[in-house]
Amino acid sequence: MSNAPTPRPTPSPDESFLADEELRRTLLAAYDTQLRGENEFADPRARVERDGPLVRFTGIETGYITGPRDLGVEGDALDALIARQRDRYAELGIETEWKTRGHDAQKDLPERLCAAGFVPDEPETVFVGRTEDLARLEPRLPDGLRMRSATSLADLRGIDAMNEEVWGESRPRADELHRILTTSPENMTVLLVEPDPDAAPAVTSRTTRPQTPDAASDAASRAAPDIAPAPYAALRDVPAPATRAAEPATTPAPLSTPLHAARIEFVPGTDFAGLWGGSTLAAWRGRGLYRATVAARARTAAARGVRYLQVDASADSAPILRRLGFLELTTTTPYIWTPPAG
Repeated sequence: MSNAPTPRPTPSPDESFLADEELRRTLLAAYDTQLRGENEFADPRARVERDGPLVRFTGIETGYITGPRDLGVEGDALDALIARQRDRYAELGIETEWKTRGHDAQKDLPERLCAAGFVPDEPETVFVGRTEDLARLEPRLPDGLRMRSATSLADLRGIDAMNEEVWGESRPRADELHRILTTSPENMTVLLVEPDPDAAPAVTSRTTRPQTPDAASDAASRAAPDIAPAPYAALRDVPAPATRAAEPATTPAPLSTPLHAARIEFVPGTDFAGLWGGSTLAAWRGRGLYRATVAARARTAAARGVRYLQVDASADSAPILRRLGFLELTTTTPYIWTPPAG
């Protein structure tokens, strides 16, 4: 008689779908409860102002408005609520963002925001993953690269320069991020990927396929098997593992220019940390850099006991996140109001 354990039956597709749907509802409820309010904005300089169901942030270069799923007002009362926010930022003379979600109760909120002069920006998809699952991923990099924490102003300005090249526009954030890292380092870790100065650069004439600007099209993640995680500390350099050989697509950039950067922001008093700012230079996309920093940030979060990781993802990043095990919860669209010129 065999003492071998009886293997567990493989869940049917219907059972897996139902399990995912139940988890999705649980995660969406936690997201709505914990991440829609004062916890949304990380800048310690921001002043919180309340207007009925809304929370708005002032005292900074760009304002921010958020609120619960159900604002509790409709029609003319909703128009008046919107107008008060617009007028407050007109008084301050600064641009502001009103963050909406696809499952908001007021389905006509986007239409009413537009009527009040707000302009929609690009929509993104909200993904949430369980940290304990994602921390099992291995933060692999191609040979010749290293990952490290960015802490200096020079590092952060290098990331700004990379982002300007990636996105074709200047959106400097170095001073803001450096201020947060200096005053509240426990709330944020910024990672960058760069050529390893101790590794001999490999040069190849391989032509890379054109791709869109985000840290997307990470096709290498589909081929790379996951292995048991080794200990990882976000505040020390991560050497380039030798588990997967790959030639860089072009001559490595100077050390002052990262190839990829991303950050994690911890939200005190919640079960969440946010993954933000993932961008990769065009010649280095599809090489697993974004996947590696997701894995590294997940391990950092796991070491701090954070249960969930949240991402507002572009259409380019979404396929990677799905493959890694993130669940799609809703969509989010920022509506921007800009003061009239003069």
